[in-house]
Amino acid sequence: MNATARRRLERRDEIIRAFWRVARTRPRGGVNVRAVAAEAAMSPANVLHYFSSLNELQMTALAGAMEQFADRRQAILDAQESASWRIAAMIQAGVPDTISDELRHVYESVPILADHPEYLPAHRALVERQIMLYRALIEIGAGLGEFALASPPGMIARNLVALEDAYDLYPLIGDRTPREECRAAVRSYAELALGLAPGALAAVAAPPQPLSPGE
Repeated sequence: MNATARRRLERRDEIIRAFWRVARTRPRGGVNVRAVAAEAAMSPANVLHYFSSLNELQMTALAGAMEQFADRRQAILDAQESASWRIAAMIQAGVPDTISDELRHVYESVPILADHPEYLPAHRALVERQIMLYRALIEIGAGLGEFALASPPGMIARNLVALEDAYDLYPLIGDRTPREECRAAVRSYAELALGLAPGALAAVAAPPQPLSPGE
């Protein structure tokens, strides 16, 4: 990569970091090109030189956040722990105590997809990768005799991801159910589907939640 291309990537990264700083401090819908430009110490025209629109900037930032989220879940899958520990850790990561600005923006970006189908692959890829990671872990646990599956691995994996999405969406529409209660509901389904004793996943320690992108 030559110096010009490297500098271009650095500037794009600076703008994306500025986008997240603005997104974390402004109310819903308050992010605009002018605010991002001011945060990045550049002109709005300069921002639009690197990103053709606010939508492109938002979706690029979200794609990076989603990739980091998926990478953290891959690290859980790769951990040298029991399959039950890793399932509990996956649920902990998927239903966090606080809905991050990144996750909120993922859900709020859905209406954009109707007018910008070019951004659909990033959303689909995140869902499918989560399902794949869960399925791989379920198959590992079943192969080791740790799980006794009540349904096919792929079906259980899809249901777990769907439950996580639902419980992460609820707070954004005003639901005040305690987050540990939400995680307990997901764990309860997982225990039934994996043939584990009730409360087995609750007894497994999960790692602390990671920082958001840019922190």
